[in-house]
Amino acid sequence: MRFRTFLPLILVLCTCRGPAPREAPPAEATRTHVWVDPAGWKPGDGTRERPLRSLAEALARPGPLTVHVALGTYTGPFTLPAGVRVEGQGPGSVLYVEGPDAPVLRAGRDTALADLAVLGGAWGLEVTGGGRVRVERVGFSGQRTGAVRVEAGRLEVEDARFEASVSETTGVLLEGAAVEARITGSVFTGPFRRAVRVRGAGVRVEVEDARFLGPVSAVGVDGGHAEVRRATAEGGRGSAFSVVEGALVLEEVRVTGHEYGVSAMQARRLDVRGFTSVRAERAGLGVVRSRGVLEDVVVQGSGEFGGIQQVGGELEVRRFRVEGAAEYGLVATQGRLRVRDGTITRVRSGDGIAGDGLHLRQVEADVEGVVVDGVAGTCVLAAQDARVVLRDAELSGCGHAGLMVDTLARLEATGVEVRGGGTALAAMGDGEVRADALTASGLSEGLVWAECQGSTRVRLSRVRSEDVRGLSAPCVER
Repeated sequence: MRFRTFLPLILVLCTCRGPAPREAPPAEATRTHVWVDPAGWKPGDGTRERPLRSLAEALARPGPLTVHVALGTYTGPFTLPAGVRVEGQGPGSVLYVEGPDAPVLRAGRDTALADLAVLGGAWGLEVTGGGRVRVERVGFSGQRTGAVRVEAGRLEVEDARFEASVSETTGVLLEGAAVEARITGSVFTGPFRRAVRVRGAGVRVEVEDARFLGPVSAVGVDGGHAEVRRATAEGGRGSAFSVVEGALVLEEVRVTGHEYGVSAMQARRLDVRGFTSVRAERAGLGVVRSRGVLEDVVVQGSGEFGGIQQVGGELEVRRFRVEGAAEYGLVATQGRLRVRDGTITRVRSGDGIAGDGLHLRQVEADVEGVVVDGVAGTCVLAAQDARVVLRDAELSGCGHAGLMVDTLARLEATGVEVRGGGTALAAMGDGEVRADALTASGLSEGLVWAECQGSTRVRLSRVRSEDVRGLSAPCVER
């Protein structure tokens, strides 16, 4: 009986006990909206019907605050307090500073600009307070030093327009201990020295769907990290995309003109994928003492420094095409090089005498699956103590030689076909070439040319060629 009485009592107590009380969430701060119109006929209170006439007066109100500015010119400089958003009505809503000393805007934490133009000043916008600053559909022009400078926090730019009125200015400068930025759908025009400059190991930027029309350099990285996707650059004089002691990632980028499409100096990381360079004055890509991967790269009409240039470091090149280069298709000096699946065509120096497909000096190179056609000089040259392994190559129209070794170089070639041109193999200067499974035809200067002095050697096995000229040279072994 006692169990029957006690159990219902427990059930009643459990049923009647309600859930533990919860603390009510804090009330969200209400954002205030203020309207400003410099053409207002009498002083207002900031409502839509009675707008203020002074932007400075609106910015003095407590936030969070959204300020709606009408068409017209607003003379600054201005300081945006934390939590303030300024919205215009398009390019006709102009924030302006006369003179080269003061910035037009200084932004506090968590501020935003939208649908307006920023004109004049030393800088258009300075961000020094940290937090997040958004810039949406804003045009910058007429600045004497640069458009935007960020020293702390995160910058987000969307559909902006940057126009350089004078040379040697900067579009967006990112520098500081901890700076992040994302720039999308924006256009940089005019003679900026650098459209986007990244300076400092703690700086990271992403640039997407951008166009650079006229800047000397589109993106320059000094120690920081930049990732650029779906961008075009043309009309500049320097390196379109450059990195020094930092990291640079490029995907689906096209460069027309410029001194270099890409240049890297002591880069800790260089990833270039889906890149095209057209009519580079010196080289499509110049990589010096850096670690990098180039993939799906096309270079058309490059200058005397070659289609792709490597000096030191470690570089891997996959699925590339070089067309119409002057002097060199791919030139590598020192360091390590790994090449897979590439095509080099129409390489010729300005005088029409020289021009090499692969020009390898003092480098360790592992090359496989390349096609070289129509070069005035040598299709594959190894020189100055280079160590080269070449597999599965098709070489045609090599003006001087298909394969050449010089000055203590060593070349091991397997599965190489040489069609047309001068000679299939050339050796001099204590160089050594070993060729296995070599096929040669249509040669004008014979199968082998060797300057048999010192330790110069040509070692052949499984050779298929009706041309036997040069096989009797004393340094040729079969």
